[in-house]
Amino acid sequence: MQATLNWTHPITWLIALALLILFFVQVWLIVRNQSLSMGRKWLRAGLNILLWLLLTGYFLQIRWPVTQSATHALLIGDDVPASFARQIADSLHIQTSFTSRNFKADYDSVTLVGQRFPTETLTQLSNSTVRWVPYNRPDQLQTIRWKGIVREGEMQHVMGQIESSRKQLLRLRYGNQTLDSATLHEGANAFSLQFPAFLRGRSETELVLGESTRGGTPLDTIRFFTRPTESLTVQFLLNSPDFESKTLADWLGKQGHTVNVSATLSKNISSSVTINKLGKLSAKTIPDLIITEPANAASATVRKAIADNRAVLFINLTNPETDCRAINQALGSRWQVRKTSNEPLIPLKNGLSALPYRFADNLNQVNVSGYPVAIQQGVGRVGVSLLSETFPLSLSGDSVAYNRVWTAILARLSHSDQNTVRVDAPVYSGLHQAVLVNNPSGKISILRIGPDTIRVQYSTINKRSATGYSSFRKSGWQTVQDSLSLYINKLNPNDPVANRAVMGQFMLAHSRYQSTGNLPAQTNTAELPDWVWWVLLMTCFTALWVEPKIL
Repeated sequence: MQATLNWTHPITWLIALALLILFFVQVWLIVRNQSLSMGRKWLRAGLNILLWLLLTGYFLQIRWPVTQSATHALLIGDDVPASFARQIADSLHIQTSFTSRNFKADYDSVTLVGQRFPTETLTQLSNSTVRWVPYNRPDQLQTIRWKGIVREGEMQHVMGQIESSRKQLLRLRYGNQTLDSATLHEGANAFSLQFPAFLRGRSETELVLGESTRGGTPLDTIRFFTRPTESLTVQFLLNSPDFESKTLADWLGKQGHTVNVSATLSKNISSSVTINKLGKLSAKTIPDLIITEPANAASATVRKAIADNRAVLFINLTNPETDCRAINQALGSRWQVRKTSNEPLIPLKNGLSALPYRFADNLNQVNVSGYPVAIQQGVGRVGVSLLSETFPLSLSGDSVAYNRVWTAILARLSHSDQNTVRVDAPVYSGLHQAVLVNNPSGKISILRIGPDTIRVQYSTINKRSATGYSSFRKSGWQTVQDSLSLYINKLNPNDPVANRAVMGQFMLAHSRYQSTGNLPAQTNTAELPDWVWWVLLMTCFTALWVEPKIL
């Protein structure tokens, strides 16, 4: 039992003193009354002490602990149909359910069904244990994630989950062109789509559900920013020039890279042509990338580039098995190929063709997605291409396809740029979001994104990595450090992905203060109501009034 008094108030001490004086006065009056027999003295003393105890108890407001069973309720989201709500109520054996319009926050445990709730309703749940049962509407995105900022040529990955009502196609569409697709089966599906980011600047593609190339149901717009790769110094080391190397050198020069083409025309006669006059290579310069043929694998220029942690790409292979052995012997790489066909060439997409071989897997080897090109990472980076020719794409006017091929290859061969900003999209205004900065050129303490200034903290493990957090105030395209951009989505109550993001952050914040799981019995306190005190006091006063009259 416990009392609920505020002993800091003087009135509390005055009442306590009065009760104490009353006790001694009652006892003194009874003891000094000589007209009462001993039996009546004991009776009157008992009644007076009982009255004093009742007055003292009422003054102290005595309370005692009681054990009550926990109370549970369902809170149904605005996006949940009644049939699904009944199904959840029956499976969880919870009889009481509310919507956000009639909810009363006086339950120990609340199970949220769905993901569309007003913010003011969620704020009422701070004193309740909360569970969440999402509602997955058919043919509607549940989750989705992609890179908000990518490097030119880097693979953009779009991953998520969707509940499909039937077998159908999910496509990433750019205009009328399908970048990647996946076939969904009926029920829950996890999907992963990818494509190389080949257009610089602000880009967007559309995620479409449906079979038709031009039609279908748009599910989301994938907005991201493609930053250009750093300018490279590229040297072509060839025994004889050909259309493939010449077309590639011209393309690299147009992309802003420094290019030098060295070719052996005949014995003791060689030529050196600089494509980009502003970036002529000196004899002592070690290029960032050497593009050559397997016959030059043992050359001093190639060996020096690999020793200096640069990149080398071998093209124009004729016999991949023999060529790979020569590359391995000269550079210490571990290339292995397997023949897949007896045809001289095998056709690929977009009119490309390749030698009938495939690369065997290797731990330090990465493939260029969509193309028979791979790179091995060791002291340097060694790339091998099984493509036969790519220049016909450029000659035929399909510059977009040509750009995709070589932008994707170049991204794998080049080092990660400095000041790389990485953000997982979609990003929503008003929701807490992490921003990662890798390889900063200098010690930075803040990052500017639109009107927001984000303070970053460096990792204790990796001093080249810093992280900041922000709840972005403005929506739309926002400038990042004056050179990049990031798209901030506005919170839309009709967006299922946004609603899940809000619920995810709410549950994360709530879990810091309340534990989930089976709710134990709750311990509360109880006290006598005022009417019981009134009855007891009146009964005691009546007994004291009646006692001298009947005895």
